[in-house]
Amino acid sequence: MEHEMQLRITGKNIELAVPARRHIERKMAKLGRHLPNITTVNLEITGEKTRAAQRRFVAQVTVSSDGAVMRGQERGDNLLTAVDRLTEVMLGQIGHHKSRLNKKGRGARRPDAY
Repeated sequence: MEHEMQLRITGKNIELAVPARRHIERKMAKLGRHLPNITTVNLEITGEKTRAAQRRFVAQVTVSSDGAVMRGQERGDNLLTAVDRLTEVMLGQIGHHKSRLNKKGRGARRPDAY
């Protein structure tokens, strides 16, 4: 049974244009392909007035997947860079989460090994 991943994109101090929304939707769908049981993805993009241009945009995401909650945050000089970096961070977390799920139950001693 396949279920739909709910994606909520919020902009704080920034207006998200349609092409930027499409880019974000494409990147977040990539997470769903790597971990199909994701139920919700909440993404918040914040535009900050900072002296350092490379830290101007903040992308924060919370991913819920069958009881597991993963969070990530990245900064960038433009919106798309921040989202791209965040996607890579979340793919790493998903990979770690999947490897932990696969390792459960492994490594236990067999009763006849004593």
